[in-house]
Amino acid sequence: MTIFPARRLAVCFFCFVNFSTIQSASAENISQAPQALSRFVQSNINQHPNLLAAKADVRSSKALQLASDQAVYNPELAFNYEDGEVLTQTVGISQTIDWGDQQGSRSGVASAQYSKAVANYDLQVQSLISELLIAMAQNQTASALAKLSDETLGLMLDFKKNAQRRFQAGDLNQVELNLASLSYSQVIMDQASAQSNAIESSENLRAILGHLPTNLPELPERLPEPHLEKDMQAYLQKLPLIRSQLADLQVAKQQVELRKSEKAWNPTVEVTAGSEGDADLIGLNLSVPLNIRNTFSAEVDAAQQELLASEQRAQLAYRNTQATLVVTTARYKNLLKAWNSWRENSRTSVDQQLVLIKQLWQAGDISAADYVLQLKQALETRATGLELRNELWQAAFQWMSLTNTIDNWLNINYELAGNK
Repeated sequence: MTIFPARRLAVCFFCFVNFSTIQSASAENISQAPQALSRFVQSNINQHPNLLAAKADVRSSKALQLASDQAVYNPELAFNYEDGEVLTQTVGISQTIDWGDQQGSRSGVASAQYSKAVANYDLQVQSLISELLIAMAQNQTASALAKLSDETLGLMLDFKKNAQRRFQAGDLNQVELNLASLSYSQVIMDQASAQSNAIESSENLRAILGHLPTNLPELPERLPEPHLEKDMQAYLQKLPLIRSQLADLQVAKQQVELRKSEKAWNPTVEVTAGSEGDADLIGLNLSVPLNIRNTFSAEVDAAQQELLASEQRAQLAYRNTQATLVVTTARYKNLLKAWNSWRENSRTSVDQQLVLIKQLWQAGDISAADYVLQLKQALETRATGLELRNELWQAAFQWMSLTNTIDNWLNINYELAGNK
C-alpha cells in the first residue's frame, strides 16, 4: 500500500477536480526551447572542458585511423664493406611482407575506435547539456521556494501581530496566541533551510558553468510530448550509448582479426648487389620467421574471450537502455500531464484560497488553528507545485539526453562534421 504525503495529495486533488476542463498536453506541440535559453546554453557549453576533451579524443582517434592506413613494415637499406684479401662492397634492400594483413586489421580497429570516440562525443554533448539544464531547474526551483518562504514568513508575521492585537482585545485566548508564536518560529526555521538550499543550488550551477551569471534565463513551463519511434530496434541503435557499445564490440572483433594476422609467418625478401674484387655480385635472400616456440595462439584466445565479453556487455546495455527509455518516457508523460493540469487551473485555485482564508481570519469567521492549518496547506500545495515542475524538468531533460534530442530541442548544433 502506497502512502502519499499530504502535499502531494493536495496537488492530486486540485488536478483531479480541474482535469476535465483542460486539453491534452500533446496538443500544445511545443517543439523548440525559447531562444534566450538556447543562446545561454550554447554560449556556456562551447568551451566546457568536458566538451573540449571529447573533441580532442575524436581528433586523436582520427589521427590514429589515418596512421593505421600506413604500411606496417618499411623497407630496409643495408650497406656492406669488407676490405680483406679481396675488396667486397654490396648494397641491399629488404622488405618484410605483411602476409597476414596486419595493416587491414589495424585499420579496422582504428576505424571502430574512431566510431566509439564520435559516439562518446555525442553522448558527452547530451549529458553535459542535460546536467546544465537540470542544475538550472534545481536552482530556479530552490530560488522560487526561498521566495515562497519569504512570503510565508510575511504572512505568519502578520498573523502573529494580528493575534497579539486580538489577544489584547480579548478576542483570542492564550492557546491561540501561543499557536501564532509557535507557527511564526517554525516558519523562521523553514526559511533558513530554504535559503540554504537556494545557496547550495546556486553553487552547484556555478561549478558547472565556472561562474554564476547575473541573469539566468527562465526554463519553459510548457514542454513537448515525448514520443518514440515504432521500430525500437533501429531506434536504439541510433542512440549514442548503444553506438558506443556497438563500437566496442566492433573493436573487439577487429582485435581478434589483428591477433590472427600477427600469427602469420611474414617473410622478408632481400635483394643485394655489389662487387667482390673484379667480380660483380647479385644476391637474393628470403627469410621466414618460424613461429614454433611461440605460436601466438594465447593472444588469439584472449582476444576471442574479450569479444565474448563485449557481446554480453552490448546485450546488457541494449536491454538496460530499452528499459530505461520505456520507464523515462512513461514518467515524463505522467509528470507532463499532471503539471499541465496544475499549471492551467490548480495554481489559480491556491491563490484564491490564500485570499479567502485571510479574509475569513480577519473577519473572525475561523479560529487561529483553522487559519494556520488552511494557510499551511495552501502554501505547501504551492510548494509542491514548484517541486512537481522541477520533477518534470528533470524527467524531460533526462529523456531528451537519453534519446539524443536535447540539442535539437534547443535548436543548437554540436555535430562533428561528417558524423552523426
